[in-house]
Amino acid sequence: MRPQLKGVVWERCGDELRLVHDPREQLLLNDPEGGIEKLLGLLQQGGRTVSELAEELSLPVADVSSAVAALDQAGLLEDGARLGRMAAADGERYFSNLAFFESFASLDRSREDFQQRLRESHVLVLGTGGLNSNTIPHLAGLGVGRMTLLDRDTVDVRNFARQYLYRWDDQGARKVQRAAEWVRAFDPSIEVEAIDQGVESQDQLVELIDRLRPDVVASGIDQPARIDLWVNGACVHHGVPFVRGGMSVTTGTVWSVAPGVSACRSCLPADPSNADDHPDADDPAVASEIAAMRLHVSRPQINRGIGPVAGLLGALGAFEVLRYLTGFEPPAYAGRPLTIDFAAGCATSQKEWKRNPDCPTCRGR
Repeated sequence: MRPQLKGVVWERCGDELRLVHDPREQLLLNDPEGGIEKLLGLLQQGGRTVSELAEELSLPVADVSSAVAALDQAGLLEDGARLGRMAAADGERYFSNLAFFESFASLDRSREDFQQRLRESHVLVLGTGGLNSNTIPHLAGLGVGRMTLLDRDTVDVRNFARQYLYRWDDQGARKVQRAAEWVRAFDPSIEVEAIDQGVESQDQLVELIDRLRPDVVASGIDQPARIDLWVNGACVHHGVPFVRGGMSVTTGTVWSVAPGVSACRSCLPADPSNADDHPDADDPAVASEIAAMRLHVSRPQINRGIGPVAGLLGALGAFEVLRYLTGFEPPAYAGRPLTIDFAAGCATSQKEWKRNPDCPTCRGR
């Protein structure tokens, strides 16, 4: 291990040093003798082990090791021995990604380790329409190494309000084939498989996930009505996290399920418009919500997802996929849906799902 300082700047304020990496945070260190500043200078140069740092500073190895651990705990170091392993062309390709991951790197995981994890990852994308046609480019830009895309529709003129993978001349073409072609043209190093079919049952999804063994499932399919329960059941069965987003009138939602960790979709009422599915339907407030939902679903459902809506939800979904794939931070929406109110300045809120200990899908996990 060769500890290396991240892009940190500092200044001396009397006996103290002020260190800044992220402008939202600063670290003040007492350094009247200047020893810490010397250590920072050597760490900025990089290339030295802890023992070599101690020798150059004429300090006990234990003292330098403690200082290095404290700086790592503050998020200011990564292991220089785990940098420089990428080809120069890859360093350019992933330049911005690596700069982003620097903030989350440590002595245990360098920025390049995060990127390599993405290159080794596989995402199953269910649906290449409004939501995922915006998620797919983000996954490609991140450098996800393998994608399997599934869809059964053709490109339609209505799609052009929000689905930018497709071109005017693609009308009538199979969506999944055009989406796969887009990914290959964008980055030929990404392995992509197109599956031109719909989802007809949970068993079909169980078999599909068993064959593909994806790391994450990104679901953007709205039909059939029980599709979310099917995806949930198949993913929980295999222990594969999945991410979902969607819109209802003026409200958007992004949520995910971390099998064995968060509540799953089956922990909730299967049909939010059916009082028989709600154990607390006698609660007046709940009964009122059920009644409103029952009236809402009684009318024809219209897709209101304009481009900015699909783009925002698709980006948030891609961010959640990124969390699962790299662990740069814990999943943000696992059993805690993010709700976005498009009629209130895109105000956001979150409400945690209660995990049902008797849930037939995730019980015992």
